Amino acid sequence: MTTAEETLLQGLRNAHAMEKQAIESTENQIDRLQNYPEMQSWVRDHVEASRSQRERVRACIDRRGGDVSSLKDMALSIMGKVQELTGTVAADEVIKNTITVYGFKHYEIGAYLSLAAAADAVGDQETKHVCDEIIREEEGLAERLKPILPAVMTEYLRREQSGATAKR
Repeated sequence: MTTAEETLLQGLRNAHAMEKQAIESTENQIDRLQNYPEMQSWVRDHVEASRSQRERVRACIDRRGGDVSSLKDMALSIMGKVQELTGTVAADEVIKNTITVYGFKHYEIGAYLSLAAAADAVGDQETKHVCDEIIREEEGLAERLKPILPAVMTEYLRREQSGATAKR
């Protein structure tokens, strides 16, 4: 039977791997967004936030006496690369990626809400505080992205109709 402490530690490992995958999958989009500067700026901010979040999660793991799962990190990294490669061949790559990132923001919020509850249940207020901070950051990023998504679609359609390169 798994203890609450073990469940929390496993959840933190999952979050660390999730942040690593988020960095890798979105960082590679930056150069392909030159025709979508608002989205490009958002992606840069997202990568920086994810780096900070990954380090704070790692500090929680270390403080709890755990280590990160390099196997899980590698598996999520491979999944991110496959997702990235399949998106780059699509003509509407920028649309698909923007929608995917918006959905992923909400997945991350849910993951950290669960981790905050687990940390609270085991009395780890420092980890709960870190999770609560990350939740606020993710909610802020999602709110900033919300109006960008329709703007990206509008620009994509405008570029398509004018014969300009819409993909990038």
